[in-house]
Amino acid sequence: RIGQAGDIIFVSSAVFQNQLQRQQKARLISAEEVAQIEKEKEADNQAQLEAAMATKQMIDDAMEAKPHDNEHSVCGIALEMKRRAGPEGSLFGGISPKMVMDALALTFPEGSWDGKQVKLTSVKDMDGQDVKKKDIKHLGDYLMSVSLGRDVEASFILSVSAE
Repeated sequence: RIGQAGDIIFVSSAVFQNQLQRQQKARLISAEEVAQIEKEKEADNQAQLEAAMATKQMIDDAMEAKPHDNEHSVCGIALEMKRRAGPEGSLFGGISPKMVMDALALTFPEGSWDGKQVKLTSVKDMDGQDVKKKDIKHLGDYLMSVSLGRDVEASFILSVSAE
């Protein structure tokens, strides 16, 4: 349990020679290789940040196209979902965070929706109350926040209406 494939770690020479090198699980790398790997990681991080900013801009543009009056700093509806509901407005089945992320990916296919950092961070109703377990069970408008990467977060309104 020293590391995973692709990790750069420092171990004692005894551990390297007796365990890792004999089992061909590790190799020595030079300072130039370390610098090259760090440079590639930095380039990947920069590309992910640019993609996240572009995705945030797409969501913001969609919200400006569909204005919504509310007391929050969010200006419009970026995503609309239609679901079967009962007469009191209760949804049959509900809407999970995965369903919201899939709908975002379908609505904004050019966006950057893959990656470990991309996830739904908060779901609130329009009164500002947190939605339990982030599962939506009733019709209405919901304030959503999505983390698109390191230091990039987008907030938007999800409108859930009956079919």
